Amino acid sequence: MSRPFQPSAGEPLIAAAPAAAAGPVPAYAHHLSLLLMLALGVVSMMDAMIVGALITPIKAEFGFSDEQLGRMSSLFTLAGIAGAPVFGLLAGRWGRKPVLLAGVLLWSVASLLTGTAGGLAALLLWRALTGFGEAAYNSIAPGWLADLYRPRWRNFVFSLYMVKNKIGTALALALGGWLAAEYGWRTAFFVAGVPGIVLALLLGRVREPAIGATDAPAGGAAPAARRIGLRESLAVLRYRGYLLHVLALVFFYTAMSLQIWIPAFLHRAHALSNQQASAFLAQVLLFTLPVGIVGGLLASLVLQQRRWGYPAFLAATSMLAAAAFFEAYSAADLGRAQLFVALGTAAFGFSAGTLTTLVVETVPAPLRSAATALQIVLTSGIAGIVGPELVGLLSDAHTLQRAIFVGPACYLIAGVVWLAYAVAAALGAFAPAPEADAARR
Repeated sequence: MSRPFQPSAGEPLIAAAPAAAAGPVPAYAHHLSLLLMLALGVVSMMDAMIVGALITPIKAEFGFSDEQLGRMSSLFTLAGIAGAPVFGLLAGRWGRKPVLLAGVLLWSVASLLTGTAGGLAALLLWRALTGFGEAAYNSIAPGWLADLYRPRWRNFVFSLYMVKNKIGTALALALGGWLAAEYGWRTAFFVAGVPGIVLALLLGRVREPAIGATDAPAGGAAPAARRIGLRESLAVLRYRGYLLHVLALVFFYTAMSLQIWIPAFLHRAHALSNQQASAFLAQVLLFTLPVGIVGGLLASLVLQQRRWGYPAFLAATSMLAAAAFFEAYSAADLGRAQLFVALGTAAFGFSAGTLTTLVVETVPAPLRSAATALQIVLTSGIAGIVGPELVGLLSDAHTLQRAIFVGPACYLIAGVVWLAYAVAAALGAFAPAPEADAARR
């Protein structure tokens, strides 16, 4: 594993702009950039997860099977897989900002047009374009944020970044469920597409941070920016810590992708209405928000200098999530099911920021966009495609109450892989990247 660069005493939180930049970038500009990227992430996640609140009304209107409903999420993910390397390569050649702008506009317009769909084919088309556009944000944002703040605070920043998952999903469930009940499910898509267009206009006024500036020693120069081609991008495959982390992420994100089935599970297993079930999950996501922020801060302060710290943290929280969701889906009464859904959500959310931290810190700075894009291809390719449709298939054959146990099983496997990673890292199996080693000296 590439051990995170350890800042010296008194090192500033934010890196100074490189000498080649057009004047110094004030601290508030970095914070504004962070806020805008977080807002974009919330909107991206809202557009991605709003289907979770609309499964029941869409099924009622068109009579789709659960397999067909799961296919919407699978195709959304497949399009994201196709988009990640495309946007990653375009960002390396044309800069991250213009590519991100194009992606935001694409997914926002596609989300709006989903509300016009008259059947399965149209729903699949617009959801695929939404997923393709969101790949721009998912592949660019982690590297962008890593270039805003120094490594000591990077895990905390990524904990804030991962908060967008819960906020966006909560908004999707609460807003989607309410709009579907009051005005029909199509209105939910019309409303979801507007915020991204507004944020795209604001993004045009933000300066893109210099690549690698935060990894230079305090007062030192950032590495010279250079274009990364496809062949050079594949160098990420040489980093064993990165590969093991990605393997764990495959199972972890498969489990997370099954959140879209929780409202339907509560509706079928415990007779909650679609709006009640969606609102409950939205509340759980919002109430557990502080857990991720606290976990990110503690990990930054306590675990950042230990090679085994971050993977051990992920192993523990993923295994706790597995146990909690197993109890939730086994519960005979609604109160117990809701309690353990909340506990499981809090458990995997406690270490959410560390998921991204390990992606960007197991490879050198110039390879971060490539590492993020490849991670999206590999993890989303299996998690987002196989997970939702697999549960749909199993649900049609064996009921949703049984099929949903795929989730806790995947959390458990991810935890075991991270535990193996932590042990290997503690034994020195993963040597630091040369760049990080030089920076520490």
